Amino acid sequence: MKTARVLLISSFTLVALSYISGHGYIWGGLAETYFRGWKNSNIDDIEFRDLRTISAANNASPWLAKNEGDLAFTEEELAWHEEYLSASFLVLQGDTLLFERYWQGHDHTTVTNSFSACKSIVALAIGLAVTDGKVRVQDELAAYLPRFAGDGGKGLTVQEALQMRSHIPFGEDYANPFGFMAKAYYREGIQELLEPYRVPELPGAKWKYEGGNTMLLGELMAGLNQGSLSDWVEQRLWGPMGAQHDAFWGLDAPDEEGGIERCFAAYYATSRDFARFGKLINHEGSWNGNQLIDSTYMAEMVTPIAAMTDECDASHYGYQIWLGETEAGEPFSCMEGLRGQMVIAVPAYDLVVVRTGYKKDERKTSALPSDIERVLDMGLRLLGE
Repeated sequence: MKTARVLLISSFTLVALSYISGHGYIWGGLAETYFRGWKNSNIDDIEFRDLRTISAANNASPWLAKNEGDLAFTEEELAWHEEYLSASFLVLQGDTLLFERYWQGHDHTTVTNSFSACKSIVALAIGLAVTDGKVRVQDELAAYLPRFAGDGGKGLTVQEALQMRSHIPFGEDYANPFGFMAKAYYREGIQELLEPYRVPELPGAKWKYEGGNTMLLGELMAGLNQGSLSDWVEQRLWGPMGAQHDAFWGLDAPDEEGGIERCFAAYYATSRDFARFGKLINHEGSWNGNQLIDSTYMAEMVTPIAAMTDECDASHYGYQIWLGETEAGEPFSCMEGLRGQMVIAVPAYDLVVVRTGYKKDERKTSALPSDIERVLDMGLRLLGE
């Protein structure tokens, strides 16, 4: 009895101290992860999120469906999908859905978390503001976020933030419950979390993947006073692209309390609707002849950093998007997130490959996440390339 009482008091004290010290979010994080058998968040965590709805198009445009005929995975490919708990795999060319498979109880209506794949959506939203003349990527970030004026920003530009070249040491370790990204994903008040960070040294020379850069871009968009980030996407992209289902963006507080999008992750949509971003990228921001985003900006978005500046030699990344080449030398881009969420776009073939899942291969064979090339190879084989 005494032991039970000591344990109860100790547990209560631990929980109380965690909240007093500003780490109460950890308990919610544990409920989402370890208590469900995962080491960190997974694609089906929407039930734990405060959400802002991004409404489907009034005039939705379904993909054309082609008889798949004898298209099928090889035994080795099926084994890969089984090992890494794939949830969906889609291959599209132009407006045609060539191939589609689902696992884990998912189907074409299942809404799942994009994780970091939505960093590319933020870059597309910046492109909308560029198109409207409200943002210039060559401007210093201080022009939009005054706390980065002078020594606070050391000349950091919007473009450098887009390219992950800010040099701000946010950290990118989701597994560390006390780290920046865990706080950004699980706790409330992410603007307060972001505020203290400044540029410690002259930016631009080094590429380092950190979601804090995306959060700065989200803050920039909110500061334009043209609606929330979700409003921009709904009105200027999701609707015009003919999305069939509502999407949702995870917030740091309830929508009615003015929650802010966790813009580095937590965009929830169906795999078919995620594919629309790939088509938009393939067509340089044009959707069925309607130029949604300035084509010059879109060309920059998928241009390797090293091809745009002599300051940094990173050739695998553009504006919040991964870049590479097929074995045939054709450029491709990939919106990629934790657990291997992918929207791969190959303009030369007007090809989009979408993969979602619960696990990913953590090994790396190049600067790109290794699964990107694996998934792309499957899509190209099914396309006949």
